Amino acid sequence: MSTATAELFESKRSVLGRAFDILECFAGGEQEQSITALCAHTGLPPATVHRMLANLVEWGAIERAGRGRYRLGRRLWRLGSDVPSSRALKDVARPCLVDLHAMTGEVAVLSSIDGERMVVADVIAGRTAFRSWTAPRNMPIAGTAPGRVMLAHLPLEESRRLLERADAEITHQASDFGLRQQLGEIRRTGVAVAPFAGKVWVSAPIFDEVGAIRSTISAVADQDHHNLPGLTHIVTGAARAVSQGLRERAASAV
Repeated sequence: MSTATAELFESKRSVLGRAFDILECFAGGEQEQSITALCAHTGLPPATVHRMLANLVEWGAIERAGRGRYRLGRRLWRLGSDVPSSRALKDVARPCLVDLHAMTGEVAVLSSIDGERMVVADVIAGRTAFRSWTAPRNMPIAGTAPGRVMLAHLPLEESRRLLERADAEITHQASDFGLRQQLGEIRRTGVAVAPFAGKVWVSAPIFDEVGAIRSTISAVADQDHHNLPGLTHIVTGAARAVSQGLRERAASAV
C-alpha cells in the first residue's frame, strides 16, 4: 500500500469514526441532541459536527427535529431491525410477549445487553398502560431485574467488570463470595425481581441454541402487585418458551 493510499485510508477511517462518535451520542435514551451537546460529547469542533450531520442527514441516518435539534433517522432504525440475530429473537419472542401480556395483564418487555446497559428491544402492553407509563429505552445493568438476570448468567469475571464500570454499590459492599451468592440465587430460582422506573420488574433469562444467555423477558407490574409468585411462574414459562423457539429455529436452519 502506497503512502498516499495509506493516508487516504486513515482519513476515511477517521471520518467513519467521527460519524460513529456522533451516532453513539443518541444512545442511552437521548432521543434528540443539539449541536452544542454533540460537540460536548464528542470533543469535535462545531464546524466538523455540522459537516458530519449534513452527511448523515443526507444518508438518512439522522433527521432534523427542528430548532437546531437532531434525532436518529428511519433508515438507521430499518437497518438495525434487519440484523439477522435481532430479527430472529424478535420473531420468536413476540408471540410469547403477547401471551405473557394476555395472561397477566401486565406490560411484557424483551431486553438485551448492549455494552454496559440493558436495551429494551420490544414491549407489549395495552393502551391503558401506555397512557400511564412509558417503557424506558434502556436501563442500567446494575440494580435492575433484567440486568441482574444477565449478570447471573455471564462469567463471574465479566459480571464483576460490568459492575465495577457501573460503579455499582454491590462492588463496594460484596466480596466475590457475596457476589457469587447473590447471582447464584438468581440462577437457582431462574428469576430476578427488582423495582425500576416506578414499577416492579420480574425478569427471566432467554438462552440461545448453545445455552448462552441471549436476552431477558420481563413482566412489569405495579409495586403493590398481590401475586408475585404467580407472576414469576408465568414469566419463567415464557422465557423457556422463547429459548425453546430459538433452539428449534436454529435446528431448522441447519
